[in-house]
Amino acid sequence: MDKRKILLLKYLSKECGESYKVMDCAKILKAIKLYKNNFDGLKKDIEFLAHRNFVDLKYLDKDNVCLAIKDNSRVLQENLKIEKGFNKKITLMFVVFSLVSGVFAFLGAMLAIILFG
Repeated sequence: MDKRKILLLKYLSKECGESYKVMDCAKILKAIKLYKNNFDGLKKDIEFLAHRNFVDLKYLDKDNVCLAIKDNSRVLQENLKIEKGFNKKITLMFVVFSLVSGVFAFLGAMLAIILFG
């Protein structure tokens, strides 16, 4: 899923809670700037989420949308949080190992110059 669909799913999860809720499409478009007031893009993304069983869509028109969040979306959001934390750890390890390798390479070169120079 792309970033826009993930932002939409997070927004809908925050707004809907546990039950069906009727929401104003204009409010959704205003809250998520990536849609640039494009209702057709919003409609496609909501239908995509409904097709993938992330939301249960009752109706959707230009003004309102009625839907409920399914458990699949909560599982996906938890997996995304775990993945984000894992990516941060990997990046931190990469930076630390790069710095340590650079320091030891410098020390090794300095020792070689002292011993053989």
